[in-house]
Amino acid sequence: MNSPRHRQRSKARRHRSSRAAADNPQPPEPEIALQIRQVWDLPTRLSHWAIVTLLLIQLMSSQFPLLPTTWHLWAGYLLLLVVLFRTGWGLVGSDSARFGPMLSSLRGLPAYLPLLFSNRPTHWPGHNPVGALSSLLLLALLLISCVSGLFVETWAEYRGPLAERVSRSTSLWLADLHSVIRWPIYGLVLIHIGAVSGYLLFKGEDRIGPIFGNGRIAVRPGNDLQQQSTRRAMVVLTLCLALLLTIVVFGPIA
Repeated sequence: MNSPRHRQRSKARRHRSSRAAADNPQPPEPEIALQIRQVWDLPTRLSHWAIVTLLLIQLMSSQFPLLPTTWHLWAGYLLLLVVLFRTGWGLVGSDSARFGPMLSSLRGLPAYLPLLFSNRPTHWPGHNPVGALSSLLLLALLLISCVSGLFVETWAEYRGPLAERVSRSTSLWLADLHSVIRWPIYGLVLIHIGAVSGYLLFKGEDRIGPIFGNGRIAVRPGNDLQQQSTRRAMVVLTLCLALLLTIVVFGPIA
């Protein structure tokens, strides 16, 4: 057995070592230096601005009598063009705009959800799992809304260019769908606004300025995102415009 004197010596050594550690603390682990990278390309930012503007026009020309009804029709055509472009750009565009990485990020959704309640910024390059889920849902709902509007037939002066291509009952069903689907769209928009505002206020992470500015975000090293050329975006836009013009010009039955 250890003698009392031996135990006292061991206690004294532990006391000296703990005091030395307190006098000479270990330096904290260095924080990873962030790098400013181009995340959101110009086509993605422009499509984002266009969707926001056109949704406001749609709201003010349907829910509130602030704009003529004709604005709802033409804004719907433009919104369909933007949604078609964003869908195409999600297939062949820059890494931050592609659907592949967005769908892949959904696998990390369970692990990411607790981070929503932390005030620590994540510096996620592009869409985080929650942002990817909401963006994909919103784009899908916008596409359904725009396409269903092409088949809407009402007793008013204006109707969709493809209304005569389907039966009356189908047209009325699509009109109901077009009217109802706006509410989940508005809900997702409000959630999106609340999320980016919360990131700015509680996490100190600005996700609003870059999408309306130059698209550059502070990210962790090693998160290099490939950017596609504006020429490719123009090709996608031209194809989408040709499809829209085909629907509008050749859709109605003469």
